[in-house]
Amino acid sequence: MSQVNKKIEECIKEISKLKEEGKFQNYIEYMVFPYFKNLQPNSKIILKFPLTVLIGKNGSGKSSTLHAFYGAPKGHSCGEFWFSTDTDPIIEAGENERNRFFYGYKQNSNSEIKEVRFARIKRSETTVKKENPDYWETTRPSKLDGMIVTENMDKRHNPVDKSVIYIDFRGALSAFDKYFYFGEPRHEKKQDLLRRKSRYLERAFKKEPLNYSPDSKGCKITETLISVTPKIINEINKILGKNYVEIKIISHKLYEQWGISVLLKNNFETKYSEANAGSGEVAIIQLVYKIMNAQPFSLILLDEPEVSLHPSAQTKLKLFLLQQINEKKHQIIISSHSPSLIQDMPANALKLFETNETGNFTIKNEVNFNEAFYCIEDTVSDIKTIICEDYAAKCLIEKCLMTLNKQHFCNVIFVPGGAEAILLQYVPAASQKKLNFTNVFIILDGDKDNDKKYVIKELTQAKLQETSTLDGFVHEVFGCKIPVYVDGNGGHGRDDQKNQILQGYLDFHNNNVFYLPDHKIPEALILECLQYDITNKNAKDIINKMTYEDHGDYEKEHKEATISKLARKWTLLKDNDNRNELISILENILNT
Repeated sequence: MSQVNKKIEECIKEISKLKEEGKFQNYIEYMVFPYFKNLQPNSKIILKFPLTVLIGKNGSGKSSTLHAFYGAPKGHSCGEFWFSTDTDPIIEAGENERNRFFYGYKQNSNSEIKEVRFARIKRSETTVKKENPDYWETTRPSKLDGMIVTENMDKRHNPVDKSVIYIDFRGALSAFDKYFYFGEPRHEKKQDLLRRKSRYLERAFKKEPLNYSPDSKGCKITETLISVTPKIINEINKILGKNYVEIKIISHKLYEQWGISVLLKNNFETKYSEANAGSGEVAIIQLVYKIMNAQPFSLILLDEPEVSLHPSAQTKLKLFLLQQINEKKHQIIISSHSPSLIQDMPANALKLFETNETGNFTIKNEVNFNEAFYCIEDTVSDIKTIICEDYAAKCLIEKCLMTLNKQHFCNVIFVPGGAEAILLQYVPAASQKKLNFTNVFIILDGDKDNDKKYVIKELTQAKLQETSTLDGFVHEVFGCKIPVYVDGNGGHGRDDQKNQILQGYLDFHNNNVFYLPDHKIPEALILECLQYDITNKNAKDIINKMTYEDHGDYEKEHKEATISKLARKWTLLKDNDNRNELISILENILNT
């Protein structure tokens, strides 16, 4: 593990602890969307971790969700981003179909949840205010929307009071890029205009008078020049892998519209503006400057911050954001397609946006990295291998994975020869992490489970030094003798080497070996979906009988079809304890 990844892991642990201790103020705990754009009605985002990443393919509602969060605090409105036009009208069909959302927040660890509901309500023109068809207003709490029931449902809580920073990196262009790629000069080439006006930009960076009144028409041309502090420059250098010693930022409209220009100088005394810097550099400079100057407990919203950044810089950006949360207790929400940003994040930090059968977008609140990565890349980087005893077990496991929509993350195989053949073949290699077996898991039939378990850290030092005792423990938990392979000394090896390997076997059994529930074989489990008197002894005979009744023979493909049909029915038994236990085993494997 790299130093950056170690620091990320440490930050995540520390932030989780701070959240549990209630160190965050005015923290938005969740947001619910009874009716909002194309989100599935009553979708909910639960914000258990202060760095939340919204994941999904393009057009899946991530940016719209960020806009809702932008409109949540006092003094802000998502109408700044989402508004009605003649070509894209927003039609409110009625009170129950009015676009709206509500959220719950806690002022501090001792306060109760306060819920605030916003709805899009047309504001008529008055003597002091103009008409606004895209006005969002706090409304009375709604029991129908599932809000917290109180004695006085007419009471409206004030919106959360948080400073907000919103950056859309797809549009975070420098002044030079805005004009060069989108400007249309009337009387000269773009290059000529940029050359002509660069002299005034140079003067602005030097704090010299612009002498630019003929073109300014009395309007302000530049904002205050900012000299970035060494502390902020150091963070920028860490993310970008640069060696800047001086950075200046200025907002101006020398290129006909307002934009940001930067002046950079490195330790080789080389000086250049954003015209010769990458767009990712300019975006990161703006991001780091704004976040490091943000008030504590701010709400920071970042739309695709990975744009124009290479993967290493994305990982370092993630570390920077986590460190800022740790230091200033910010709440940060990101919309992203970046595997680097979501990798190694806790499952409760990742929110997966997917399209359902009605064309609406659903939100899944807790997903592991591989599931999120599959969604955005259509591939899995860290697939698990599950080994079982026969076709019936394989079919049962695969049907459960399909129920979880996790079939892409596991390769299920069965190895002929029974449990002992599997254990003898895979445990010695897998437990020592050889041959890339770090993601190998074994699910044996339930009748092989003898309920034995030995946890290494609970054994005495004396027990850990007794080879014969450890060998006996291994024999007990696996139900057979697993050979120990050591180098040298005619294959005998030293006892300390053998002990280390035997301890590895016990750890592997505790973490990577599972059994089908209720001490049952797979045939007995899948027959629970029917009215049969089932035991491990008669289950296979019942399957054979059903196969013969359906097909008139016992051909392999016919028997497998019967098993597949029954396994599918069994996975639909949501109240079945054994089905739910197997689901829990698979979720444990997927989250390992």
